[in-house]
Amino acid sequence: MSKNSKLFLMVAVSSLASQISLNMFQSGFILALSPLMMAIFLYLFKDLDPFKACCWMALFSPLVRFVVELLKTGELGQTFSYVFPDCGFFFGFALSFAYITKGLGYSPYHMFYIKIIISDFLGNCLEQTLRVIEGLTVFSLNTFATFAMIALIRGFIVILVAIALDIYMSLLEKREHEENYKRLVLMASTFESEVYSMRKNMSEIEDIMTNAFSLYRDLDKPEYPESLRDTALLIAKDIHEVKKGYRRVIQGLQDNFLADFTDDSKLSISDLLKILSIDVDQSHEQEGLNITFHSSYETNYSIQNHFAFMSILRNFISNSVDAIARMPKGYRGDVFIRCRDMNRNGKKYCAIEIKDNGIGIPAEDIEFIFVPGFSTKFDEDTGDINRGVGLTLAKDLLEDQFHGTIELSSDSKGTLFTLWFPVDKLTENVNSYSNYSGTIGSEDNVEQYEQGSAILNSGE
Repeated sequence: MSKNSKLFLMVAVSSLASQISLNMFQSGFILALSPLMMAIFLYLFKDLDPFKACCWMALFSPLVRFVVELLKTGELGQTFSYVFPDCGFFFGFALSFAYITKGLGYSPYHMFYIKIIISDFLGNCLEQTLRVIEGLTVFSLNTFATFAMIALIRGFIVILVAIALDIYMSLLEKREHEENYKRLVLMASTFESEVYSMRKNMSEIEDIMTNAFSLYRDLDKPEYPESLRDTALLIAKDIHEVKKGYRRVIQGLQDNFLADFTDDSKLSISDLLKILSIDVDQSHEQEGLNITFHSSYETNYSIQNHFAFMSILRNFISNSVDAIARMPKGYRGDVFIRCRDMNRNGKKYCAIEIKDNGIGIPAEDIEFIFVPGFSTKFDEDTGDINRGVGLTLAKDLLEDQFHGTIELSSDSKGTLFTLWFPVDKLTENVNSYSNYSGTIGSEDNVEQYEQGSAILNSGE
């Protein structure tokens, strides 16, 4: 909201509040709600110039009162003489708040309370002075005692409202921070799985580059055309550039995003399930699906490697949502997730069951469901097919990062995935992927790879 908008809101609301008042004297002096509202707005909009704001109040609040009183009495001169001193209050308040008590500031609360009391008291004194000059009343010690009491009470109310506003704003900021953090965790888990996939691809790229350089060396003989040898070297260089591009992307994600989350941060299973629930709700609302997410947990571990854990669960839940999306329009879908401790072969596991009532997986496809590139998600309208790496990544993460296993059962009523996480691996501090380099083959290939890298890098 701009400063002008804030000023307009403050003047409009406070001026209208001037109609809520209590008559104090026969001289026309009233105890109005407008000074109270003005003080609250000054606390809420600390970036406003308080003197300017109060001066605008000195113009509009009496003007509103003047119009209303004139409509009631029809006496122009008498109404003006009664209302005009109101301007004195706001000018007195403005001078005190903006200059005399400027050093007191807005915090701590007791200093702001003193600031309001002094400003309110001096404002009333200036208003009363104008009424004495007009001959509407006379000075009295009892009157000043009343002003002091009014200032104390009105200031106390302002402080209570200020504290309530601060608490409310703090709750809003906390809620916004939590929502932002949840979104970041979801985003980070997606990046984490993609980085993991790219790291694994680096191993394959290195193998291909090693083989290409090996071919280049084998072709370095008189019986082979020189152009063929140059082509083999060119292929090796191109693959090398692809590898460098992968490395830059991975490093950029780790340095600029994933590094913001410290290695010692942990999230509990209950927190992760709440985040997943929000993710499912948002995804199915965007797609117009009717899906209810159900979660329960009998155990609530604090998980160190929560990005990988979240990525695993998201991929399986995403598979469930997709299975429900392929049901007839208007179908009511349910996704269930349950976490519990179970003993298996003498070892303690955290078993996580993810179940849906979607279309199910055909029996002939079950053995291929984790094969890279395999997908049953085909768009008949566009001809697009899903890239088929989500469940593969989830399975690899589960096995590599947590040493876990997967069980799967499916029929026409839905699908059930059971993920077995060894408890000791679930809660330990797992190394990040930054040290992952993959394998590049035999010792001979290692030597060739190092030689090839030296040659390919020499052109940089």
